[in-house]
Amino acid sequence: MSFLHTLWITVKLIPLPFVVLWKVLTTTHASYNKTRSLQRICADATFRYNLSTFTIPELRATLGSSLKVYTKWAKEANVPSVVDELGEDARLLWIGPKRLDRVILVAHGGAFALPALPPYFTFWHYVRLEMERQGVECGIAMLSYSLWPEASFPQPLNQLRMAVAFLLSAGLQPHRLQLAGDSAGGNLTMQLLSHILHPHPNVPPLTLVEPISAVHLLSPWVGLVGETASWDENASIDCTSKEWLVRIGREILSKGFGEDDTYRAFAEACKADPTWFHGIEQLVSGSIVITAGDKECLRDDVLKFGEILERHHPKVEVVVQPRGLHDDMFLDAGIGKPEVGVLTPLIIDRLLSGFK
Repeated sequence: MSFLHTLWITVKLIPLPFVVLWKVLTTTHASYNKTRSLQRICADATFRYNLSTFTIPELRATLGSSLKVYTKWAKEANVPSVVDELGEDARLLWIGPKRLDRVILVAHGGAFALPALPPYFTFWHYVRLEMERQGVECGIAMLSYSLWPEASFPQPLNQLRMAVAFLLSAGLQPHRLQLAGDSAGGNLTMQLLSHILHPHPNVPPLTLVEPISAVHLLSPWVGLVGETASWDENASIDCTSKEWLVRIGREILSKGFGEDDTYRAFAEACKADPTWFHGIEQLVSGSIVITAGDKECLRDDVLKFGEILERHHPKVEVVVQPRGLHDDMFLDAGIGKPEVGVLTPLIIDRLLSGFK
């Protein structure tokens, strides 16, 4: 970063301590913070402030790319850095040893505009170690995909398709593959399943010789423009700013997907035609786990999406975390406590089941 950029970032951070202090004074005893530590409340307020205050270019300049974040995290966590270059600016970042007998392929969140953040790697590293402790060893690979606004639909979809094709061509059996995605990564995961059911003309097809094992969608961003009640109900509570997310969502819809509704179900799965996901039971043999926080803006979109999927797959499980925020488990990981929260052990249990 240049000196002027660093100076500007510093100036914009001046109000942060006062914002955090106000949040602590006014929300510490709120019912939704009942089980949260002071450290977590401060971290949530900081995260929300940064999203609301800085532009996407400013955040990206500060954070760097997903590869840069991963490389730094791996060094600090004393984990080997293993990267598979897929081409077309896509790569797999292995969180721990690379192995192809069992794989969890993760698509990270960030509104399609931000790189993978350190808590993502911390959380999935914890998950891998816990699964290993319980007798199941697997490889966890996170997809580094091209970001908005430089990249738009269907480029990230094609990159996820490339990742799956790469793993299968390397010898991974589909029934030993689980897909996982949070927020925009959950959206992207559903884009891939939609593509298999309804091939996009600008993306090569992906054919599965057998179903994959399971799918895990954590606070999936399945409604982009904030039209359900929970957006207003939780606007002042959630760790994400409604205005920030809706603004980006509208830009992605208009510039990425265009005005044509042909591909709207790719973008907003909660608005899919009732028959859109017909046949998904042939793609996923195990469970489709969908999680949300009771106090997150996306809650009602996620619940609506779950109802749509339940019509077409017998093993859909929708779990709402009481008092939970958007991507709540990653917020815990961000303060070094990935084991905290009711969703983390549930996710680990379902991932273990997916490999039995």
